Amino acid sequence: MVKKVHLGLLVLLLANLLLFVISDLEFDNRLMFLVRVLIYATGVLLFINTFKNRSAITYYSPLYILSPIVVFFSWLSDGILGALLGSIFFAFLTPADNIMQSDRYQIRSQYTGFLSGCCSYNLYETKFPMFEKKIGEFRVQRTSNEIADLRINGDQAVVYYKVEPAD
Repeated sequence: MVKKVHLGLLVLLLANLLLFVISDLEFDNRLMFLVRVLIYATGVLLFINTFKNRSAITYYSPLYILSPIVVFFSWLSDGILGALLGSIFFAFLTPADNIMQSDRYQIRSQYTGFLSGCCSYNLYETKFPMFEKKIGEFRVQRTSNEIADLRINGDQAVVYYKVEPAD
């Protein structure tokens, strides 16, 4: 049962990737975060259930147990190696932060890892209740708490920032 759920969730994740490549649409961010967490949880359960069996799934499922252990020990031995491996590992499990929302449009922070620069954002449009389309991405020298408003004027998106007091 766990194997079927795990494989079904993997198929849903691959269908989302295929849909994004073909039509620039993807499933809702919250739904895909839930799917990724469930894939990881069912992967751990697969490891527990198939520990003594000798099958192909026995060699696949330890990835879900060993990956956080490898990240932890590489972080202990060498901080930069741990940060690089942690960035790769957490890229699959970290949800995008919703910074600003305006009607059908959302600005989300882009996950760029532990060692990258600041302030990369993506603009998404909600197409249907369950789908969204990535409109574009931008990078600014201001943090997310400085964004005041988002307005869509025809085919242009305008981001307004809070005014900084003069010293």
